[in-house]
Amino acid sequence: MFSAWLLHPYFDLEPTPFGPLHARCVEHGWRAFDDLELPRFTPQRALAPGFRVQLARTTGQRSPVIRPHDLPARLRSERWGKLCGAIDGWNALLPEKRVRLAFLLHSLCFYSQLIDLVDGREDHGLGADPVALELDLLCASARYIAAVPKQISDYHDADLSKLERIAGDSRAEPRTRFNSTAKVFVHKAKTRADTSELVRWGARFEACLGPAVADMDEFSANLHISRFYRGMGFLPQRAGDAAAVARAMGLAEDYAFRMRPVTPAQQVLFKENLHALMQSRAKEAAWAGDLDLALTRALQVIEFDPCDSMAWLELGQLHRRRKSWPKAAEAFAVAAMLGPPAAAVGRHLVGVCLSKIGLDLLAALFFRDALEADPLGISPRRAIENLPDAPVLVALKEWLGSQGAGPVDGDSAGGMDIGRASVAAKARGAPKPSASAGLGADGGCDFAPPG
Repeated sequence: MFSAWLLHPYFDLEPTPFGPLHARCVEHGWRAFDDLELPRFTPQRALAPGFRVQLARTTGQRSPVIRPHDLPARLRSERWGKLCGAIDGWNALLPEKRVRLAFLLHSLCFYSQLIDLVDGREDHGLGADPVALELDLLCASARYIAAVPKQISDYHDADLSKLERIAGDSRAEPRTRFNSTAKVFVHKAKTRADTSELVRWGARFEACLGPAVADMDEFSANLHISRFYRGMGFLPQRAGDAAAVARAMGLAEDYAFRMRPVTPAQQVLFKENLHALMQSRAKEAAWAGDLDLALTRALQVIEFDPCDSMAWLELGQLHRRRKSWPKAAEAFAVAAMLGPPAAAVGRHLVGVCLSKIGLDLLAALFFRDALEADPLGISPRRAIENLPDAPVLVALKEWLGSQGAGPVDGDSAGGMDIGRASVAAKARGAPKPSASAGLGADGGCDFAPPG
């Protein structure tokens, strides 16, 4: 399948020249792990655990690969075999090698494996050296992502205690404190914590910036400063000050374009930051009521990352808000073509748009495909039930009835696959997946590995 070809690094760790940026990050994460002479590779984006469940469906696997060893030995590439060997020999790895392996596992969505390795290391709890604190931060990030609910704004019960401890630990590297503080601040912004609490963590975030970038090269410093201003846009947004939000985001954009990538890895990090930034700027414009500007910025995201299904899904949502049904349907169709994390919802939303312009028979095809991609999806099930009673559609509804009832809990188009994903995760002892395909590109310093 085309989408499986685009996303094959998640199964073989081999490079992909055409895949989305998050898949290309896997290649550079592998290189940094395999060769300690290279700089660390620390991407921002973190995909939800449900991504691997969707990926299994896309490739026709009987069950998702939740841990590297789940992939049968006969199917493992040479690189995949080395990854499994490193996991088996975790306690014998050099400290820097452990950190790089943890970053790689994070990029591959192997969160439960990462948590078990960090929590089970032989020296766990014996000290708090900078490397141990960095591993603790990666572990805390993995725990956060593994438990995030369908809507991150509902994540009020998140355990931030370890992140808050690392943020205030003087033994941690400045960049580790910066990243931990950023994660706490962004979480509090997204869950609408008390304004005074948000201001307090914003001040701590600002105080961490100078020490963090002091010893960085120019490329890395500009990246972190760009992330800082993108995150700080939450403060004026809370106050409803659109002009101040635009100023903060403008500074984030200015520093993003000051980055001068010279290596292939830096090229990917440069584009990844611009992807997240312009995604945030599109949401900023939509929040301010300027849908034309939001659309322009969403198109820029696709320019930076043309094979990312979520970018096309968000473009489609903007066209949908403008009631541009044919353009919305086209964007959603591309999202469906590109595969996880937006394939099933993309199919469903194509059908929604086609129904809006009276093409019910064509819409039925996409609703059926969405349901076949995700048999527990309630949104396409309801959409089929609501189609007119043309003879062929009556047959489709009878087929639907023969498939049994859908999930008990309601869901939204954005989370159609969660019922099945949760069942699979529970059966395999894995963390319950979230409907969130990529954590908060509207937040600047998203819950992702520290950069």
